[in-house]
Amino acid sequence: MTELRDAEARAASRRLLATSERELQRIVLDMHDGPVQDIFAALSQLQVLERALAGDPSSQQRSRQAVRLLERALSEIRNFIGAFRPPGFERRALGEIIEGLAVQHETLTEQGVELDLPDDLGDCALPTKIAIYRILQEALANGHRHSGASEQRVIVERQGGSLALTVSDRGRGFNPARVLAREEDVGVEGGHFGLRGIQDRVEMLGGTFALESAPGQGTSLTVTLPAE
Repeated sequence: MTELRDAEARAASRRLLATSERELQRIVLDMHDGPVQDIFAALSQLQVLERALAGDPSSQQRSRQAVRLLERALSEIRNFIGAFRPPGFERRALGEIIEGLAVQHETLTEQGVELDLPDDLGDCALPTKIAIYRILQEALANGHRHSGASEQRVIVERQGGSLALTVSDRGRGFNPARVLAREEDVGVEGGHFGLRGIQDRVEMLGGTFALESAPGQGTSLTVTLPAE
């Protein structure tokens, strides 16, 4: 009976994660079709206004500053949309999706990613594929923001009926127990937002979560998820 309840709970968790992913993609599309287009239109109008203010240097300067602010906001929104745009989970294999994410991270951050993928990695269940992608995305982002390392290493391998993902760096490190405890209390600690979310996502799918780090000794995050 307990095993049946556990299986039902994992199935419900997978449905919840899939629903969350669909909702995220809806938000991304809404941002692209709404605010992005509005900002672009405002930029066009301001650029026209800037030219019309050629005889008023002070007002023209203010208009130019507004243009720069909107351009910066538009760039940040586009980066967000690019990061969360669906990578074609259903039609692309796991290895291809991971490689694409690594290239995207390097392009956006100029931080290197050493990728170790076996030739026979194969594919996996859709909820697991989505989870691995989002976990890797968050882990790479955290490593870029906090490690101070010039490169991160990503290893994905099959372990029987499971998939193991390890993300590591040789950066400044931190105290995992302290960070996770404070995340549990307030949702974020020192910018390490997302570690608790990664752990929760892994547990929802019946996987395992291991985090090793210490000040000055780098960080290694390993998650294992059922492949099917």
